Amino acid sequence: MKKSILRIIIITVVTGLTPLSCSHDKRSVTIGLNQNIHHDDFEYSVTSFTKTPDIISGKDTIKASGIFYLVHFKVTNNALRVGHTWNNSIAYLIDENGDRYENLPDKQKALNNSLPFGLNEIYNTPHGAADTTILVFELPANVLKPYLKVSGSTLMGDVFDAGRFRRMKVRLF
Repeated sequence: MKKSILRIIIITVVTGLTPLSCSHDKRSVTIGLNQNIHHDDFEYSVTSFTKTPDIISGKDTIKASGIFYLVHFKVTNNALRVGHTWNNSIAYLIDENGDRYENLPDKQKALNNSLPFGLNEIYNTPHGAADTTILVFELPANVLKPYLKVSGSTLMGDVFDAGRFRRMKVRLF
């Protein structure tokens, strides 16, 4: 009997299925600008966004077939000792139908040529610091309700909230 109870406790702790997490709502959580998606010791937020039909890059103009979303994205590292390494594919957009849109590195580079924002391919945000970038997405013009979501693997701090960061989305309308 004691071994059965111990086994249940170990499975419960390892899988993150505490009695409290079993009662958590598994549906998505919508947040707004300047609100944080918490992922282990890291926080992600959208500080602002702009919709535009084109991007100026030097003397060239890049026209969207739909609409560009320029998303000002912030990563804050609240860890006590470790840096957080991330890249521009950390976030993506979904629409009201669940269609997924990835950041466009070539459009991001073009935007950085005309509006320098410190674009890097890989960021290493030191503990206690924050970094920002502008992500560029192209969506069809008929998308009415886009949301930003972040990707990532489950880390130690995510076990206690059952990976809530995966269910969070930032409203971009």
